[in-house]
Amino acid sequence: MKKINLLFTVAFLIFGCNESEPNFYKNLYTGEIYTTLEHEKFIGGLYIKVSDSLIKNQGLTNLTNIKETRDSLLQEIRVISNYNKIIKSGDSIIRPFYYDLRIGKEYLIRSKNFEKIGLEIIEEKHTTLEGEEISIGGKQDKPTLINLWFIGCRGCIEEMPALNLLKSKYADKVNFVAVTFDKNEDVIKFLDRKEFEFAHLTNKKELIKVIATKPYPENIFIDKNGIIKYIEGGIGSGDNLNLVIEHFEKILEELINE
Repeated sequence: MKKINLLFTVAFLIFGCNESEPNFYKNLYTGEIYTTLEHEKFIGGLYIKVSDSLIKNQGLTNLTNIKETRDSLLQEIRVISNYNKIIKSGDSIIRPFYYDLRIGKEYLIRSKNFEKIGLEIIEEKHTTLEGEEISIGGKQDKPTLINLWFIGCRGCIEEMPALNLLKSKYADKVNFVAVTFDKNEDVIKFLDRKEFEFAHLTNKKELIKVIATKPYPENIFIDKNGIIKYIEGGIGSGDNLNLVIEHFEKILEELINE
């Protein structure tokens, strides 16, 4: 089984700089309340639980084969924990959370239903902020990565350096388009102080209505036939940035080689 790096990414939604640290966590799937230690054990235990389940399904009995398979699986499993705004109840500070669980590019558990995956986009021409005419949808020579963002979205701004890295690596093989509902003049001012190397479509509420699924940021991968094949949330930033970029790169490589 093809190996990828083990990654445990925690995506925080922070509401205010002075928010207290939680002493309890609420699993939004089950309603269970965990202490901090129980929460850490639960998240960490998901890796073992999933790998053991898959090993059992394969019917492996040889201890060497089991260990090799588990080691391989643990490098492919990714748990993405997402935390909501804290809830205060007496002396308790509770952080509700949910999580996605993925092996490679396949999600076993996904907290959001990205119903636009599989949508075929009819070709439509657009003029970018830079004055270039581009087409989105229909038959194309290259796959397309559309980033949905807006100026007031902190997560959108945080992922721009990572998106710029992807653009620099795949500029000749992928169309990179940033789409926002913000007005031309506002985006121009923003780009004067922040580097974002995608082609920019502004004031595109109608296009966004067609292709968007969930809250920002959203990254939409469209194949050469104009079909949405993958939708991912933000890349984020931090110590695991390069590992998250790897996931996006694997998707792009697949679409390039189709």
